[in-house]
Amino acid sequence: MGQTLSSPATWKSTESGASARFAYAVTEMQGWRITMEDAHAAVLGLDDGDESGNTFFAVYDGHGGGTVAKFASQNVHARLVKEEAYKKKDYEEALRRAFLGTDEDLLADPAHVRDPSGCTAVAALITGDNKIYVANAGDSRSVVSCKGVVEPLSYDHKPTNEIERSRITAAGGYIEYGRVNGNLALSRAIGDFEFKKNYNVTPEKQVITANPDVKAYDLTDEDEFVVIACDGIWDCLTSQQVVDFVRFQVSEGKDLQEIGEMMCDHCLAPDTSSGAGIGCDNMTVLIIALLNGRTKEEWTAWITDRVKNGYGYNTPTVLPQLYAQSRIMSFRARREAQEARERSRQDGDDSASSFLAGTGLGPFARVLGSAGGISYSPGTGILSDSGALMFGSDDSEEDDDSDEEVRSSRSFFTDQLGLGGRGDSPDPTESLKAKLDAFEHADDETDDDGDSHMVDALEEQETEEREEDVDLASAAAQRGSTPSATASAPNSSAPASKPSGPTQGEAPPPPQLPNGDANTEPPKQLTSNPGGDAASPAAKVDGLMDKSEDPTRA
Repeated sequence: MGQTLSSPATWKSTESGASARFAYAVTEMQGWRITMEDAHAAVLGLDDGDESGNTFFAVYDGHGGGTVAKFASQNVHARLVKEEAYKKKDYEEALRRAFLGTDEDLLADPAHVRDPSGCTAVAALITGDNKIYVANAGDSRSVVSCKGVVEPLSYDHKPTNEIERSRITAAGGYIEYGRVNGNLALSRAIGDFEFKKNYNVTPEKQVITANPDVKAYDLTDEDEFVVIACDGIWDCLTSQQVVDFVRFQVSEGKDLQEIGEMMCDHCLAPDTSSGAGIGCDNMTVLIIALLNGRTKEEWTAWITDRVKNGYGYNTPTVLPQLYAQSRIMSFRARREAQEARERSRQDGDDSASSFLAGTGLGPFARVLGSAGGISYSPGTGILSDSGALMFGSDDSEEDDDSDEEVRSSRSFFTDQLGLGGRGDSPDPTESLKAKLDAFEHADDETDDDGDSHMVDALEEQETEEREEDVDLASAAAQRGSTPSATASAPNSSAPASKPSGPTQGEAPPPPQLPNGDANTEPPKQLTSNPGGDAASPAAKVDGLMDKSEDPTRA
């Protein structure tokens, strides 16, 4: 199933168009997937803009990335009209060459040499003589509604199909867990060059091939519309259910754009707990109304009349329920809670911005209220959603408004937030020149001798230092007299007395010992006096050595 989002991306991209022959609408939705990898193409006038000629519609379902799908949506139809077979009106061969040629163009493009992505492709070429050619490579699908009955225009290419299995194994591949080489859940695609490295076979016989199946179908007056969609839709609804869905919604007066969006919402899974990935894929649905000489309004009335009168297939009026009601209710509750949080957050941001805007903190309020943050653009300065915040104009000349705003903002935090203020602090806007003038013309007070108080302060500091020296001297004298006082009690274990003199940061005196001597020399240690190689006297007395064992013998 791949990686999924914590919450589905339900924003939809819808476009529509119309000509004298067709009206179409295509809707894309990212869903639970992390990125949108689908692409599509809709060209009403394929032959130099001639809408009465051939028309081209296609859906490309990307996997492993969206680059190949985007490339195909821009190049398949462009290459189609250049094919020699297309000019000869051999449209089946032209579609095959367009698919395989686009694959070759991708491989030759240096930008896509190491691109691991690929895409399915289902393309419908409707000619001027009301014949439709559908080329398909992969598991996307195209159907047509004939009196409400589904008519398939393509067949899915899955590895489990016998024809596909034979080609895969013949090219050296294998099928595991229903996937090609245990990886890809489809057997034909544009791109996916990791599966096209058997250089002993042609491109049509590779493990994964871009060679499409092409089916021709003659359109009649009974045909109502064509649906082309990716497997994100077909995994959730059958072909007949898709036709029923579109037919019933048209009879209810819904527009094609709205029907496509409703189908995506209906197929979207309420959560990702199923494990199978149903309803969690990207979704693209293309609906083409076959006007058959009618206007769009007349076509809608025609379908409505058929459904109401039960003409053709009896279209059900109840949509199929795809998921359990409990999962749907839980999903709706989560969505409502998320939307409520978003509204509350937005309201909180708006109230905070309006509250701060009245306190002189205009730029700060704009930063808080911006949804896209702050960005810098050369020449325009720092910008937010509301415009320039700073550097937007020449600030060489300051006015009193900015000073007033600074003072008001400082008083706001002081008074409202209780941070306290410094009312006696110097004015920050005071210039340096004013400070120098105030320093030079200051009228210092003097004493009787005419000296300033600065000199008196220095003298007072020297006097305090002399007093500290006296205190240190008296403390040393007291320490000197302490040993004589404690010598009379050498066995006393009382702690040393604290010096009576005050300490002004100097190091404390060394601790006193019981004998009164703080500088006692360490006791002498045992010294060793080696005897050399001579035998010990005991050895000589006992006769343990003879002359041959005498170490002094030469």
